[in-house]
Amino acid sequence: MVSILEQSKELSSSIIGWRRHFHQYPELGFNEYKTAEYISSLLEEFGVEVQRNIGRTGLVGILGEGNPCIALRADMDALPIHDIKTVEYASKVPGVMHACGHDAHMAMLLGVAKLLAGVNLSEGSIKFIFQPFEEGQDKDGVGGADAMLKDGVLDGVDAIIGQHVNAELESGVFQIKSGYFSAAVDTFSGEITGKGCHGAYPHLGIDPIFISAQVINAVQAVISRRIDPLEPAVISFGKIHGGTAANIIPPKVELDGTIRSLNPSVRSILQKDLERAFQLSRNFGGNYRLKIIKGYPSINNHSELVTLLREVAIEILPTEKIIEGGLGMGAEDFSVFSDSIPGAFYYLGVQLNPATSHHAPDFDIDDSVLYIGTAILANAAVKFLSREKKL
Repeated sequence: MVSILEQSKELSSSIIGWRRHFHQYPELGFNEYKTAEYISSLLEEFGVEVQRNIGRTGLVGILGEGNPCIALRADMDALPIHDIKTVEYASKVPGVMHACGHDAHMAMLLGVAKLLAGVNLSEGSIKFIFQPFEEGQDKDGVGGADAMLKDGVLDGVDAIIGQHVNAELESGVFQIKSGYFSAAVDTFSGEITGKGCHGAYPHLGIDPIFISAQVINAVQAVISRRIDPLEPAVISFGKIHGGTAANIIPPKVELDGTIRSLNPSVRSILQKDLERAFQLSRNFGGNYRLKIIKGYPSINNHSELVTLLREVAIEILPTEKIIEGGLGMGAEDFSVFSDSIPGAFYYLGVQLNPATSHHAPDFDIDDSVLYIGTAILANAAVKFLSREKKL
């Protein structure tokens, strides 16, 4: 264990260099062509077999043969945000930047591949999954994890581990918990229709703005009165649009938002009761249209994998750097993988002083600790393959 940690620390300058290269040359989801080629060339240089075009622009590195097989995953896509940092490694692509840390994830997984390519695996194999388009979905509702799963990326895989840097968590901290770790996410697009008229004569029309206010109140009641207070759940409106002038009651109002939950049964209630809330529009003489777009499930961390990762972290980090938690109502499409096979996901703290926020135009991280994430992933993979008891 100590040996791999020491090797990872010696590789730290390379890991940082890879991360900063990715940061300078970001690519959006399902357009990670140069990113994938850069990764492929390095993996082949390390002696790792490469499978290209898995999930469109994704790729997989394979080390070893047969079972057991563990997969390690990193996401590749950037965000449509303009980088305002003045550092030498700032994005060179106007309007596109790595504002969530995927550049760091790729760099750490490359570090793992380089380290383990020089290790004689006693048995089994490792898949290094470099996944496109984590940050969204295409017009057909397909994201990167969906596309890779469809292409058989998990065929023959027994378990999967992923990690995410956290710029709001103290640098070098390892955070994990068993059970739910992220929320399921669904998106809704709605429309309340009425009858437009002059604002001075509202009785001559059917006011969709007034009706929308009733619907919005009813939706908030779903959370406060229909869901167990001990069950996390969120319905948020992110877009409300209606009207063209101050003295005109419009014919319709558009209402779009997001639904977050952990428990699948709660998820089902939220979807059904959202529909019921929109149906109130008919009581006021209006009508509605509602489309719910089902997104990713919750990440539900497998307890035995969490135990394994904690064991690895204890051998690498001081006790105060290992903390329980991480659950939030954000969503991650790693859940598409961990919903199919046992999986575990954790955070690595990379906080700067002053700290920056994910998805912000000045986002940056303390990349001096990335070797820790590299060592944790590498040691976890080796330990998983050498276990007598399999999942």
